[in-house]
This record gives sequence, structure tokens and C-alpha cells, in this order.
Amino acid sequence: MHFTWDSNEWYVVLLSLFALIAFIRVRKHFRLSVILMVWLYTVTYISTLDYALAATPFNVYYCGDNDTYEPIAIVAYTLMYTPFSFIFLYLYDKWDIHGSKLALYLAGWACFAIGFEWLNLQIGFLVYKQWKLVYSIPSYPISCLFLIQVYRFIMRNLPKVVQSR
Repeated sequence: MHFTWDSNEWYVVLLSLFALIAFIRVRKHFRLSVILMVWLYTVTYISTLDYALAATPFNVYYCGDNDTYEPIAIVAYTLMYTPFSFIFLYLYDKWDIHGSKLALYLAGWACFAIGFEWLNLQIGFLVYKQWKLVYSIPSYPISCLFLIQVYRFIMRNLPKVVQSR
């Protein structure tokens, strides 16, 4: 593994700080158990998909400075990308997104995600080998729908907290 600390790592650290600050603003909306389960799901989902596409036999892109696995990817999965899941879910709850509003909401977040991926390409954190940005377009609404379903499952099956006074 060839690892160097350069602008890619600084980019991930700075964006992670921004994402964590945004998360801190919405975290009180979620119980700790929900935060832990959604965080675990999101990190697992992102890292599994990313590794599956970036590793052999596909090897369609890589993160960081070279096509070997770099430690900064762990930071990106856990601290840069994951807080946006909570902002997504917070707004989903706050705006009571259902029905026809859901398609617009998913489209808006897909545009945000495509813009974010494009920024990652411009900075050099993502490097395409055989991938194209257009291939990512359908993945974001699908990923958002999965996240909503996981969140609904958690909320339905999590015991209600009995508050004693």
C-alpha cells in the first residue's frame, strides 16, 4: 500500500468536519440507538458497494491517490458520507415526505449526490478508470430508498421509550 498525506486527505478531513457539524445540528432528532443503527448500516452499505466496484474484477474507480485501499477511505465512509444520511432522514421526517413529494425529494438528493461526486472527481479524491458519472445517477435514488426502508424498519421495531418522571 502506497499512502501519502496530501490534498485528498485534507479534503476528506475538512469535509468530514463540515458533515459532522451539520450532523450535530440534527442529532437530537434521533435516539442514540437509531443513530448507531443507521450509522452502522450506512457505513456498511457504502463500504461494501465501494469495495465491490473498486476491487477486482471490476476495478472501475478508486478513492485517494492510488488504486490500493487507503486508510482515508475509512474516514470518508464513517465521517464524510454518513452524516449526510442523517440530514436526509431529518428532512424526510421534518417535511413529512410521502407520495408524490418523495419523487421530488429523491431527485433533489440525487442531484446533490451527483454534484458531490463530481466535486470528489474534481478534487481528485475519486478517480474513474472505467466508470462514468452518468452511471451513478440511478444508484442514488435507489440508495436513498433503501435508507428510508431501513429507517422505517428501525423506527417500527424499536421499543418505545417509557419516560418516567
